[in-house]
Amino acid sequence: MDGSKKRVLILGAGAAGISTALELKKASAHATGLEVTLVDQRDDHCPLPFVWQVVSGSVQPGHISFPVRVLLKEGDGAGPVRFKQSQVQGIDVARKVVSTDDGELEWDYLVVTLGSTTNFFGMADAEENSQTLKSLSDAVNIHNRILDNYEAALQERDEQRRRELLTFVVVGGGPTGIELAAAIQDFVRKALVRKYPSLTSQVRVLLVEAQDALLSGMKAKMSELAISRLHSRGIEVLLKTRITRVWSGGIQTADGQTIPTRTVVWVAGVKPVAVVESLPFNKAKGGRIVVNQYLEVSESPGVYVLGDCAYLLQEDGSAPYPPTQQVAQRQGPACARNIIRAIQGKDQRPFRYRFKGQVIYMGRNLVLAQLGGRVFDGFAAAIVRRVYYLWVFISYLGLPTEFRRKLGALRDWVPAYFYHRNTTRLE
Repeated sequence: MDGSKKRVLILGAGAAGISTALELKKASAHATGLEVTLVDQRDDHCPLPFVWQVVSGSVQPGHISFPVRVLLKEGDGAGPVRFKQSQVQGIDVARKVVSTDDGELEWDYLVVTLGSTTNFFGMADAEENSQTLKSLSDAVNIHNRILDNYEAALQERDEQRRRELLTFVVVGGGPTGIELAAAIQDFVRKALVRKYPSLTSQVRVLLVEAQDALLSGMKAKMSELAISRLHSRGIEVLLKTRITRVWSGGIQTADGQTIPTRTVVWVAGVKPVAVVESLPFNKAKGGRIVVNQYLEVSESPGVYVLGDCAYLLQEDGSAPYPPTQQVAQRQGPACARNIIRAIQGKDQRPFRYRFKGQVIYMGRNLVLAQLGGRVFDGFAAAIVRRVYYLWVFISYLGLPTEFRRKLGALRDWVPAYFYHRNTTRLE
């Protein structure tokens, strides 16, 4: 690399953004003149696979929230990688400038990892009256909503209003929806039963899916097992059920069914954030930006898109890489290495990764997993899940100053296994 300054701007401090920044920091030891700026509106990072555990009270929010500057080992801000807390307002591709709340930032190489937002499919009433699960604060809000509803139900004499308070509806039959419904059922049936024994028999947890199966895109056996396991746990599953209206006291479906509820959590789909939607790039159905095998936008060399924002077919061409943390964590280092190679005038290398599969929590010792072409459930899948979560968690453990926080999360999991959950409001 020559001695000229090369500015790399990374937008978004999720799994892809953090891993890109860390790989570039490692490369900077042998690459002079590299300046990397990571931008995000929040100064903490939370691994999304752990978020639903906050809903069920099995882990404290602070134990799975990691300061970005500590993850980057930024110190006093000096060095090749620095973090800037600011919200991205727009991207001018022609000028190579990003507008933020704190002014403009220029780049030579741009990495877009801004994630996604909840897709309400144009239903303004659903957006207004539903909870979402896209962040740690969302999980805290759902946890607190459940507790507030229980307290209100204790005082409520009207049966209809009590039914609304104690009915919890999850919309979306993907992995997130299934894990969330299972987590809520764990919380209300195993933890809150000790605190509110008189209300337990009146509680309903429902999972609503518009298609005729759960876990679209996975093997049919995964859907069949998921439905069976959810039913066995007392969770109502409504397939081929499209929601047409959501209001503060319930939902209505296309077949005319009305379900009274004060709590609707919408995880039925995602879409790119507004900044990504506005970019003048080729997009696939759903709005994800089409990238080439190097994770680069073909029509705009030097611009890379990763994670939820990116659309890239897997090597066999059968389907795009799914927008999961597993994929994002591997795209980051691959992107960083390609940027270094591009700066050095070398050929970039294709991103190749064989998606390992999906592990879905459905209760204590009740897990569903698809690994390659095989489907597991029961105890075998539970072992796989524990190994996977430990691997994800240990990837955040190389920080002595944060060891106490991570040890706290591990301590949370032991009593949580026996349903000793946090049944107080979270701040």
